[in-house]
Amino acid sequence: MGQVTVVTSGKGGAGKSTVTAGLGCALARLGRKVLLVDADAGLRSLDLLLGIGGAAVYDIADVFAGNCEPIRAIYPSPICSGVFVAPAPVSLEQLCAPEDMRLLCRGFSRYYDDVIIDCPAGVGQGFRTAVAGAEAALVVTTPDMVCARDAQVVGHLLFARDLPARLIINRLRPEMIARGDMMSVEDVTEILAIDLLGVIPDDESVVVATNQGEPVVGEDSLAGKCYQNICRRLLGEEVPISDFNHKPGLRSKLSSLFHKN
Repeated sequence: MGQVTVVTSGKGGAGKSTVTAGLGCALARLGRKVLLVDADAGLRSLDLLLGIGGAAVYDIADVFAGNCEPIRAIYPSPICSGVFVAPAPVSLEQLCAPEDMRLLCRGFSRYYDDVIIDCPAGVGQGFRTAVAGAEAALVVTTPDMVCARDAQVVGHLLFARDLPARLIINRLRPEMIARGDMMSVEDVTEILAIDLLGVIPDDESVVVATNQGEPVVGEDSLAGKCYQNICRRLLGEEVPISDFNHKPGLRSKLSSLFHKN
């Protein structure tokens, strides 16, 4: 049976879907057979990120409506061998129930090494449905106060469900940390108290690859290397996390201002 993992974030704009696609491609490059389940009903994006686009005729809602067999709602990525996508419904009204998601992912895990669920941002019904099918969770946040605070709420809910969670900090900018204008890795982990799995720096290659319909997993980009290392940690390897902090971050800067005599 494959591992079923849900990728969550407290607020939109943290890069959760891009991270999901990047992790899927990086795992495939390591020889894994990966299924990405898009649970973000109404705002699906994995089909576009993985080059499927208009080729997707059926989605997971069609499976539960009896319109097709599960295999017909799964599409191989033409840009990343070994990655398959089950698209989300196009409408929020077609969101499946938590128990349906649990059964669906349990069945998928029999045929794939990794099943990764792209969860809607926030903590609404879509969140409850997506996490119902998972055995572990990844929390994606950017290093800013609002996103970190919302991710903290997500972390508490995952803890209440006894769902093991690990943290990915996305879009980190070392030069801003050096100026004290962005939260450092230590700032974020102190707030969230979730085990850190990895850090992905802000890298323009991510934007370029997304716009060109290409996966960001190559060893020729810093972000691609970070995705690869995160996946190696997921598979149990001991891979050091790169140190992107050069000086104290935003919280340290604010603290020093408030404590001046």
